[in-house]
Amino acid sequence: MKIRHINDVSVENFVHSTSGYSATGVQFGVLRNIPLEGSITMSELTNKVKCVASNMTTIIRRMEKQELVGTFKNPVDKRQTLVSLTQKGIDVRETMESVYQKFLIDMYSVLEEEEQKTLYCLLAKIEESLNKE
Repeated sequence: MKIRHINDVSVENFVHSTSGYSATGVQFGVLRNIPLEGSITMSELTNKVKCVASNMTTIIRRMEKQELVGTFKNPVDKRQTLVSLTQKGIDVRETMESVYQKFLIDMYSVLEEEEQKTLYCLLAKIEESLNKE
């Protein structure tokens, strides 16, 4: 429960810290999962972001209106919609990436360097165990 609470609070704090930017915290999470060059299918993006398809469609439509992304039908498989970054989306992603990195540094700065290493090792051990299942 503590890990879940820390996750929830950190997400809330990050969303608050990005309130003055061209994209929301959620949109930034989507931007980070779209390749800088090329495109990704909506279903691949939905899986990467761990979002339901209807929510992803709404998010992408809003991001299209903001000119952060573009969508088009896959010429090979017309059933698929492809998503790619616009130049504005790349610029916003780069700007917000530095904000995100500062946010992470600030969040973990309450821990001494040795404590950070210990936390990393413990989380890696849990992750490894979960990936085996």
